[in-house]
Amino acid sequence: MAKTDFDFEMRIDRRDTSSIKWDWDRKLTGRDNLLPFWVADMDFRSAEPVMEALQARLDHGIFGYTARPSSLDDALMSWFSRRHGWVINSESILEAPGIVPFIHMAVRELTEPGESVVIQEPVYYPFRLALERNRRRVAANPLDVDSMGRWSMNPAQLEMELDGSGAKLLILCSPHNPVGRVWRRDELLTLADICRERGVTVISDEIHADLVHSPHRFVPWLSLPKDRLPPSIALVSATKSFNLPGLTTAYAVVDNPELRQRISGMLEALGMGLGSSSPLSYTAAEAAWTRGEAWLEALLGVLSENDALLRDLLAQRLPEITVAPLEGTYLEWLNMAALGMTLDKVWERLLDAGIWLSKGSQFGAGGKDYLRMNIAAPASQLEEGLEKMTAALTS
Repeated sequence: MAKTDFDFEMRIDRRDTSSIKWDWDRKLTGRDNLLPFWVADMDFRSAEPVMEALQARLDHGIFGYTARPSSLDDALMSWFSRRHGWVINSESILEAPGIVPFIHMAVRELTEPGESVVIQEPVYYPFRLALERNRRRVAANPLDVDSMGRWSMNPAQLEMELDGSGAKLLILCSPHNPVGRVWRRDELLTLADICRERGVTVISDEIHADLVHSPHRFVPWLSLPKDRLPPSIALVSATKSFNLPGLTTAYAVVDNPELRQRISGMLEALGMGLGSSSPLSYTAAEAAWTRGEAWLEALLGVLSENDALLRDLLAQRLPEITVAPLEGTYLEWLNMAALGMTLDKVWERLLDAGIWLSKGSQFGAGGKDYLRMNIAAPASQLEEGLEKMTAALTS
């Protein structure tokens, strides 16, 4: 383990904290005391600058109605300019009540019941749920996968799907959860051209923007040339990068004036015109974006080491499992097909061994042979999980 100024090896007992990841095993699987690698939050303490800022805010002792401070917008703009070369205008920033709730709301605002919306499965399953629960049709543009386990978009199929379904909205996952791709600029430009030519609005979920592994580079959707872009919304947050998902903060960046007016009106109609987060959430996000960069860089190093640990151990003991290249996120995408068991059988066997992963079938078309594994945990915890996995699947 590389030495850093931050402790990524401390194992913290998260049970009995109402943690979905650690306390819902009996409710969701019928088993107790599982070692979880499913929900996409980290088992690391957040960055010290964030903890210090929260403590100072707690010491103040008053938590009245709080508007989003302009200093938070400044922190957001500075972060994305410095880290990703994306210049954001302050007037383009709208506050959202979390990325998933915003997607549900935007689907209702931008489409009608029965209309089609494009998603690129296998993909983060709340996308499909947002469509089905709001009575929209799924227009599928499945990703392709090559013999090395690397996934890519299928532009030709997308054109046919858009022309056949009449869909006018596409939800993009960039970087992609669960397949781990960081889309290249040329891939995004091809997608942009197709959507612009057909009048398709794009919502780009960019919550994993900072969790990108060298030599790959994140390309913000709205950093593409404006004459190539369709009307678009980019969704960003500090919560995934700094392990703050319980302190919900999310922002919709909308450059297009007409679309921004429509989305702003939607938020106001739902009573969110003055903001939707708590003073602690604002404090945490601002501290992360202004003073958390060194911690994030150390985190990326730890995640790369954990990725190498997983690949080395599986190559030695279970070479039948193909691991997709991890360009971004901390979510490994494991192809279990060569084990000769159904995915349900593999998953049940792992539960019996005390380890809990996500079923790939949750993520839609293309995921039926896969498991998703969250490696954002102390190395000793990850190694314990991998030992249980390999023992269970080689017995």
